[in-house]
This record gives sequence, structure tokens and C-alpha cells, in this order.
Amino acid sequence: MLSIIGCGNTNRSDDGAGVYVAQRLAGYLSAGPRADVRVFDAGTAGMEVMFQARGSKSLIVVDASSSGSEPGSIFEVPGEILESVPEPNFSLHGFRWDHAIYAGRKIFRDDFPSDVTVYLIEAGDLALGLELTEVVRSAADRVVQKIVDRLEQGITPVKNMVRIFNGSLYMDFELYNLFFSGIESVALLPEAGGFFIMPVHNQASGGRLLKKRNSAGDRVITATDFFLDCGIAHGSEQNCRTRWDQKMTALFVGVNTDVPADPSGGP
Repeated sequence: MLSIIGCGNTNRSDDGAGVYVAQRLAGYLSAGPRADVRVFDAGTAGMEVMFQARGSKSLIVVDASSSGSEPGSIFEVPGEILESVPEPNFSLHGFRWDHAIYAGRKIFRDDFPSDVTVYLIEAGDLALGLELTEVVRSAADRVVQKIVDRLEQGITPVKNMVRIFNGSLYMDFELYNLFFSGIESVALLPEAGGFFIMPVHNQASGGRLLKKRNSAGDRVITATDFFLDCGIAHGSEQNCRTRWDQKMTALFVGVNTDVPADPSGGP
């Protein structure tokens, strides 16, 4: 597992560069989910870095810096060089990501990533403001591309396909575990070009069951009437692309309503 954590204060202009990178990468991964990559926006909560990194093999931290260098300069530094011992403090606000790396290694030991890379983007403006300066935004986009290049070279995309056949949707465990781990029921919402699968966290609220269908942990959702209402003919079979929709907090499934029914009933 690779964890990517963006840090910073988005209310202070360029100090939000790390959060900007995390948000861009979250958008990239929503279009092509990867089972062994996760992105987290830690904001100014240094303690969260320690807990979010736990259990990962590798960690990337992105933050702004104020070293007096040229604004927009990018520094790629091994984590062990920057980790530091946290000073006794009664406030969590004094616990930064550099403290989190040090403390995480000490507390979690082998359950904390040994491979830590930190990207620092030199800030130009740290005054109150909600936007990055142009030079820092450009640098942050370059960091995004650096990380994307690393993902493309070494990480295998998850199989983000589902199969619909005879009124049921079949989802493999990898996709289920990525988006619906621990969820037993979902809501189906029609949308132009397909539909959304939305997790239902309180089973008492109803929804359609995500039934376990084999020992591998693959799931099936039976919703014959819903698929007919979506224009998917009973007896037709199709493999559908999916993408995670951050705004809806749901998985979008694209469908082709022109696929004819199989008169033989299929396999």
C-alpha cells in the first residue's frame, strides 16, 4: 500500500499546496481506482499523518515550505532526513507531519512505512487567502505529475469493471473492498448514461443487499426491475466501466442500453 498525504492550511494561500496536490491526485484516482494507493488530505492535523500512514509500505508527504528559496522550487527529500522528535506540548496543533514520521516509526515499528518521500513546494505568499499563487500552482501540478508517473510505472490498476446479467450486477472482491468494504447494502440511483451505487452505512435504512456469492468474497446485487427501468434488457449481458464520484460519494456504472437481450437466456 502506498499512502499519499497532503498537508497545509488552505486559508493561507500557498500554504495549501500540499492539500491541492492531494485533491488533484484524488481526482486522478477516482477515474482509475488503484487498490494499493490511497490519498488523504490531512490539512494541519499532523497527528493524522501518523495514523493514516500506519500499515502502508510506502508514504509520500506533500507540504509547502518557507526556506527563503525561489517560490515554486520543489524539494524531494527522504523522510528520515526531515523527521524530528516532537516537543512536549499540551496542544495537538504543535504536532506536525515531521513529528508524525518520527513517532510513527517508534510506536508502530514494522507497521509504519520505511520508504518515506517528502515533496516540499516553496511558498511565495503565506498571507490569508484561498488561492495558490500562479508559480506555486504550477509547481504543485509538476509534483502531481511526478507522483502520477511513479504510479504509472509501478502500480497495477484495479479491475474496475462490473458485469450485469439477467437482472443482477456482479462485482469482484477487489472493487468491493476498494469502495464498499464492510458495507452490506447499497442504494441504486438512476443517472444519465448509467446509475450510481451508493453505500448504505445504516442497514436499518434499507437498500439492496450486497450478497456474498463465493469464497473469494465477490458480491452480487439483484435488482431486476431497476435495471429494466434503466433500459437494460433482461437476458442481456454487458461488462460496464465504473468510476468513483467524489461529489455523490458513490460508484458510477456506465451502461449501454442498446445491448439486445439474449433469447437463449445466456450462459
